[in-house]
Amino acid sequence: MRIGLAKFIDSLSIALDYVEKEILNVSPYHGQRVASITNKLATSLEFEQDIIFALTYAALLHDCALNEYFEDEKPNENHSVSEKDMALHCYAGEKILSKLPFYKKIEGAVLYHHETADGNGAYRKKAEETPIFARLIHLADILDVNWSLSEKLDEQKYNSLCKWVKDNTGTLIDKECSDLFFKSITYDFLSQITGNKVLDYFHKCIKYEDEEIPIDAIIDISSIFADITDYKSHFTWRHSLGIAEKAKIISKYYNYSEYDCKKMYIAGALHDIGKLLISNDILEKPGKLDADEYKTIQNHAIGSFKLLEGINGLEEIKRIASLHHEKLDGSGYPFGYTAENLSKDERLMACLDIYQALVEERPYKKGLSHDSAIKILKKMGDDGQLDKQIIEDIDNCFKNSDLSQNNNNCYTNVSPKELNDKEVWQCPVCGYLHEGTLPKDFICPHCEQPASVFKKI
Repeated sequence: MRIGLAKFIDSLSIALDYVEKEILNVSPYHGQRVASITNKLATSLEFEQDIIFALTYAALLHDCALNEYFEDEKPNENHSVSEKDMALHCYAGEKILSKLPFYKKIEGAVLYHHETADGNGAYRKKAEETPIFARLIHLADILDVNWSLSEKLDEQKYNSLCKWVKDNTGTLIDKECSDLFFKSITYDFLSQITGNKVLDYFHKCIKYEDEEIPIDAIIDISSIFADITDYKSHFTWRHSLGIAEKAKIISKYYNYSEYDCKKMYIAGALHDIGKLLISNDILEKPGKLDADEYKTIQNHAIGSFKLLEGINGLEEIKRIASLHHEKLDGSGYPFGYTAENLSKDERLMACLDIYQALVEERPYKKGLSHDSAIKILKKMGDDGQLDKQIIEDIDNCFKNSDLSQNNNNCYTNVSPKELNDKEVWQCPVCGYLHEGTLPKDFICPHCEQPASVFKKI
């Protein structure tokens, strides 16, 4: 698959940066700063350009296995980072990046980026046992983490930083990297990467050329970002990967080529990536969302569009991924497209998004049975919002499949027949479903939206 790899990695790093800031409280543009410092160090060592580019990309995504910092399978629990977490984080990051062709030249760079000179790191390797590539990323990482290089820099702070590097040479930092720091990491250089100025510097460090990348490597990268997207909010945990898997399965049902099945998987994995740009204060607000917050939630679709925009080779995937809230009657968002603007695959993703939301269990609801979910989809089809034929196909494809739901705790202790005799109302903000008559004074138990905003489905 020929894509603009640098732009793809750059876009994903922006999303990763938002999550790192929120979950780990790292300073803004951490990945870009680590990449810029690593690039400067590697350039000073006069590495070949291919090695410098590879190291810069690796440094940018050095924290791509963010979730492995936390052993607990359930998201959003507060844990201190243990040595085991750190080792898993490094191992998973290495495994992800090893799928990319450029990484073969710098193997071990991410696996060992938390090793220290004295052997007290994640894998207990001393400097002489650790590849120079990993030591460069390690130095860049600890400089930014320990010295908040995103903030204003003055000569006093720089002098204190230099003293700190000297004092920690032989323990945190090996002698070779320490010497390299004093040779290349000048006050003027650090001044160029403070705040959002780092973006201008960083973008000069990478080459924006299309490259041939195995589609399985794109799947691996997309899957980890789907995992981070789902991890960010326990309300939608496993949602993106669930859609990706179902998109692949129904593509096979349609007899799509293997390539197109994989393309649909990628689109499903990336469809909600725009949520990484939205604060959890809004995504998981326990009370009622105001109009601006609700608009921000809706903006995740345009966020997905913008993150994937301009990446050569992913134009079709961008549309399939980011138009999943559009409706055939023009009532959807972010663009208000109508049937004539939406391809079959774009319509399919919209149906799968709703189907997955209905059958998956969330903290505020149990999952619907397949039959109950299809009943709701058919009602939306009758109302002109969704493609009726695609709904029939989803019904036939997943009717007898374990994948029709993510758990055995179906929403109904009521039979499908009984459900057919009940009214079903849905909160447009959080997706909560209410069976039966909706009282006028009803308040959504999850997001506290009033009954007036609920839609009968």
